[in-house]
Amino acid sequence: MLRLSLKESRPAVLMAFQLRYSAGVALAVPAAPIGTSLPVLPVLLGAFSWFCAIFYTYLYNGCTDVREDRVNGSRRPIAGGRLPLDAALAVARGALCAALVSAALAGLGTLLLCAVLLLLGHAYSAPGTAWKNRTSRAMGTVLFSGLLTYCAGPVALGVPPHVPTLLVVSVAMSLWMALVGAVAKDLSDIAGDTAVGRRTWAVTLGERRTRALVAAGALTVGLGFTGAALLWAPALLATALVVLAGGAAVAAVTLRGGSGSPGARRRPYRLFMLTQHLAHAALLGQAVV
Repeated sequence: MLRLSLKESRPAVLMAFQLRYSAGVALAVPAAPIGTSLPVLPVLLGAFSWFCAIFYTYLYNGCTDVREDRVNGSRRPIAGGRLPLDAALAVARGALCAALVSAALAGLGTLLLCAVLLLLGHAYSAPGTAWKNRTSRAMGTVLFSGLLTYCAGPVALGVPPHVPTLLVVSVAMSLWMALVGAVAKDLSDIAGDTAVGRRTWAVTLGERRTRALVAAGALTVGLGFTGAALLWAPALLATALVVLAGGAAVAAVTLRGGSGSPGARRRPYRLFMLTQHLAHAALLGQAVV
């Protein structure tokens, strides 16, 4: 049951949030007071709390997306009938509790940030709010969840999250999430979203216009990140160039369109995800070196 729940919560997304958290830590370490030992345990507890919070968010999302996922032909465990809904909800509630407990052990700052993240994640999927139903609200949710994640590492470390390099990365990569990922993800879900009455851009504007917006967002973030790195944070240039290359690839694949199959329509989102993984790997690799 736990293995299927992890699969439902999208391991690539769980990894992406851990990379963001780790990037926040890595960029804040140089700003830590000289001569003091780094608080390793709070940082590790913070990472675990963030993992559990994102695990809850996406598992709960899967629990509320059953109907549209089945229309879209999703092979995830809940939609495929391999993971019972009540079991998934029980695991999600356990993850929520684990997130709050571990965040509290990490410190008050981490607890407050984690609580806000959980509220955002819940509001995104809960029937009473369902921010996922409109692209603008989904974009706002992922934008703030990204910013919170980049702040969480420094807060656990005991460093104010206003290091220049951290500010550039957190804004650029959170915009990458909002302007690219939050829009591209809907390209493969048009049938299911239409069936349940969602008002995403892919539904209301149509696939062609939405693809143009994804391409524009990818290029804008890539160019903007590169320009910001040149002006304010030259140490981030390698990371920015990865995003610029990824943005160009996302734009090219998105504008080319798809064959109509779910896999083809999913390619822009997969490239979005691969780009942010590679960008954070480059950033963390540079920090270690």
